[in-house]
Amino acid sequence: MTESLPAGDRPPDANGSDCVACGRCCHHPPSTVHLLDTDEARVLAQPEGSDLLRRLTVIDDRPPGWRFMRNTGARCAALDVSEPGRFPCRIYDVRPDDCRLVEPGSPACLEARRLGRLGTSVEFRRAD
Repeated sequence: MTESLPAGDRPPDANGSDCVACGRCCHHPPSTVHLLDTDEARVLAQPEGSDLLRRLTVIDDRPPGWRFMRNTGARCAALDVSEPGRFPCRIYDVRPDDCRLVEPGSPACLEARRLGRLGTSVEFRRAD
């Protein structure tokens, strides 16, 4: 079973002001958030980008060798849980596109709030 937070009972603020107090979308099973080449390039452009990739991601040993965000327990390794009730992303400015798709009020956001974690019915794809 995937680690989760208690289910949320309030709709998200449309501007995202309560996202850091929620963090449910950052609780998910391993191999959920993958990085594209553009994501890797964005991270590598940072002063310690190579170290960030080494510490926070894992490469699947099965072809095609996708790079995924590493999970600590069942939450993203980039999620800062050092302050109770706060869930900021340590790499928010360079977060993967998969994370950028989970906007406040999106289907993925609403499902994560309802379940207490990001669910399996979420499809990460760009709108045409």
